[in-house]
Parts: sequence; structure tokens; C-alpha cells
Amino acid sequence: MKEVPAVSIIIPMYNAEKFIARCLDSILAQTFQDSEVIVVDDCSTDNSFAIVKSYEYKFGGRLKLAKTKKNSGGGGYVPRNVGLKISRGEYIFFVDADDFIIESALEILHAAAKQTDAEVVYSAQYYFCDENRNIKFIGDNEAIQKGSADTMILSVDASEENCRKLFVDNGIYHMPWTKFVQRKFLVKNKIEFPPIISGGDFIWTIQVVYYAKRFLRLPIAIYCYNDNSDSVTRKNRTPAEQIDKCFKAFLLGAKTLCALSNKIEVLRKNKDYLHTAMRAFLGNYFGRTAEARKNFSLPELYEILCEGKTTDLELTSAFLFSIIDLERNNSLKLQRRVAELEGKE
Repeated sequence: MKEVPAVSIIIPMYNAEKFIARCLDSILAQTFQDSEVIVVDDCSTDNSFAIVKSYEYKFGGRLKLAKTKKNSGGGGYVPRNVGLKISRGEYIFFVDADDFIIESALEILHAAAKQTDAEVVYSAQYYFCDENRNIKFIGDNEAIQKGSADTMILSVDASEENCRKLFVDNGIYHMPWTKFVQRKFLVKNKIEFPPIISGGDFIWTIQVVYYAKRFLRLPIAIYCYNDNSDSVTRKNRTPAEQIDKCFKAFLLGAKTLCALSNKIEVLRKNKDYLHTAMRAFLGNYFGRTAEARKNFSLPELYEILCEGKTTDLELTSAFLFSIIDLERNNSLKLQRRVAELEGKE
């Protein structure tokens, strides 16, 4: 392997013993081999670390295995940042430990980046693998049927247009594994993952989309996302722990977004974008706590949210969330009642 590999593949890993072998096998099978593989173990408690160790000889020196000092608590932000720091490749590509990629993935991504000199190659489509190993295509079927030559779109100095696609049109996925990125681009713009267990991928993507001068949309599915019920984001917690954990993640995410708006002009100029991002974080909070919140009355919910918090902002937020939840429930009840009455007419 040459001194500087073309691609650094960074794999954050936590308790992935059921999937990590398949992930590594998919990388071994790549038609493009000028790469280094960096697996960063987030203090797994299963056999994941040993499985990766057993693969070192298969990669012939191309596999690096690192370990975090302590478990980050989820989200993959610490392992990804560790991987970025020790990476040497010209390009960075993230792969989650429970996912896998098609054999020509790196060849397609690297060729597209070189052909267009793109700082970011964005994969607009992917495959979804459910728990029964059924695989379905996610994305623009019409575009992929036409072929990449007809549908590949390079945006040059179009950060505002791309941000609009991200915030308004839902035209850009937030997942890091949909981006093949120049390493020097990330270093130059100081783009790392914020310390947030939920939503950090979105904030990372905002920066990638905004700072990219040459952004290539490549509607070819090369990544297989695995629907893993044992993933860190679905870790079993008590209802109260789930509410508290997600609430803290929302607060930190909201504060990080506000700080980011001071650096990114498009967020300052378009308050609707910032508002949309905040709503996305709030929607994520509601979605991830929906079942847990059914276990508590509004006063009990308020107590959970306020416990251990001291600032006026956090206390006010807790109260507002409970009111919003009540109004939302009332609205849904009203809609159902109207539908019932209309059905009787």
C-alpha cells in the first residue's frame, strides 16, 4: 500500500458482533483496494473487538483498530472523530458497523470524485435491509434507470441552493454514509461531529453542504443500510431515562444549531432554515419518546424534564414541551372527532 491511501474508510463500532464480519467482508470484496480501514471501537462489551482483530491479516496492513477511552453513550460521534484524526486518505468514507456496501462502491465514488474534482460526492440513493434480510431500494427509481451519466449533477458555488434542498426540499439525506468527502476539505473547514447522541449527523451534514464549493449528486445506490433493532440508538432504557436522555440531546442540539448559525451565513439570512432544523430536532425528540411519554401524566413529565436542570432556558423548555404535547394530543383528538362526525353524514 502506498504511503497515502486514496480512501480512508471509518467504521464506528459498538457491540456489533452480529454484523461487523459482513461489513468487513464487503470492504475486502471491493473492486477498488487503494484504501485504509479504520475501525474505532466504542468500548464494546461483546465479541466485536476480537472479530475485527481476526481480520487484520486479511487486510495485509490496511486495517487499523482503535479504541475510545470510554464509551461515548451513543451516536458514533466520538469514534468518527477519532477515526478522522488518525486517517491519512485523500477521501473519507463512513460505514456503520452493522451495514455493508456493494463491491463497486469505492470504485464508483472515487472515479466520480476524480472526474469532477468534487469535494463532496453525495449518494442520493441506497438499499434498505430489514430484519428478515429483505432488501429494497430507497431513492429515485426513475433516475437510476436512466443511468448515472444522465443524472449525475455537479453543483459549483451553490451552497445556498444546496442548503435549500437540505432544509426545504428534503432533497439531501443527513446520514454521513451518503457522503464521500475530501479529507482536506473537512480539515480546512474544521468539520467534526458535535458531541450529540442524536442529531449530530444532521449538524455535520449542514456544514458539509454549506462549505462545499463542488458538490456532486450521484443517484446510484452503493450502500446497504441494515435495520438493526439492537443498535445504540434503540438501546433499552426505562421510560424516564429515555425521556431525559432525548431531552438533553435536544437541548444540546438546539444550542449547537444556534452557535452554528453565527458561523454560517445562510442560516443567519434564512431564519426559516434554522426554524426548520429546530423543528426537525423537536420532531426527533417527540418521535423517540412517544411510547415513553405515555407512562406519565403531564405533571410527572414536567418533573422528569426539570430534574437536575438549573437554567431558566431549560426549565422553560421543559414546560413548553409539555404544553406542546398536550396541544398536539388535543389537536389529534379533535381531528379524529371531526372525521367520525363526517363519516356519519
